[in-house]
Amino acid sequence: MKHKKFIAFAMSALMFAGNGAVFAAGNKSDTIIQALCKVPEIRVTVPETGTLFINPYKMSIEIDGETTGHQIVSTPGAILNESPIPISVSATVTGTIKEGSDMTLSGASIDPNYTKKKAFIYFEIQPANDPNAVTWDSEFDVEKHIIVRSSTKTKKNIVTLDAFDENGKKKCYGAFRLTGDCAAVPKIPWTEADGVDVTIAFTFKPAPIVL
Repeated sequence: MKHKKFIAFAMSALMFAGNGAVFAAGNKSDTIIQALCKVPEIRVTVPETGTLFINPYKMSIEIDGETTGHQIVSTPGAILNESPIPISVSATVTGTIKEGSDMTLSGASIDPNYTKKKAFIYFEIQPANDPNAVTWDSEFDVEKHIIVRSSTKTKKNIVTLDAFDENGKKKCYGAFRLTGDCAAVPKIPWTEADGVDVTIAFTFKPAPIVL
């Protein structure tokens, strides 16, 4: 509606200028309307670090007061959209095997009886109004998740976050984790030298507005 009102005002001004030219023959009168584009500032808080555990023997690991026996576990992470508008989030994920490790990264889930030292790790992010109460997907989904490989993998518009809401009623958090599985008892046993560093780069842009 604001856009329509602005156009009506512009037309009225131009008509007035035209009428003025009739009464003042030989003179020219122009009305110039300057266009201003108001673009909101995108502000997002992103955690700097996290920890990934490779737990092939399904030992009990305690993270933030909760105990898990999953093979691939990461500490909880979340980005926070502090912008006054919804944003679309894209993510780029790169894995780097630690120096001295002979493990490799897999592009698919690992069979429990697999005998090579491989790990299947993927990135998942979910919109949430509380980063400590998230419903995670029960299994890998190629359309929603990013597999961690030695090459860089990007998924555009992986999630949309609501505009900032200090009351916590909107999903302005993007809670994320790394999960997956790995070979339980490979021929060459797992050692403390094994591991992978994962870099996650986020990019943001205003989300499309639905009228």
